[in-house]
Amino acid sequence: MDLLIFVRKGCCICDSLKKNLKEINIKNIRIDLTVKEIDIDRFDLYEDKFKKYDYEVPVMAIKEKSSNKIYELPRVSPRLKNSQLENWLQKNINTLKL
Repeated sequence: MDLLIFVRKGCCICDSLKKNLKEINIKNIRIDLTVKEIDIDRFDLYEDKFKKYDYEVPVMAIKEKSSNKIYELPRVSPRLKNSQLENWLQKNINTLKL
């Protein structure tokens, strides 16, 4: 399962979220979880996501590897750090019942 992070270069909120994600042990949330950063401005590859998330970055979503379905997570507060962010992710991923 992939944790997709739709970001934009030069976005300070995106940079903060990426930094905070690197500071937690993502495998504590789910052993099979892999973080993948996606540049939203690569609209040639992600045109549908560009139209949807253009002014909303950063956006996090879960992508099931078996079905390729993407489940958008609720907007995360940029103030969440370490255990708060880990707990937030755990709670929101668990609500998806994957």
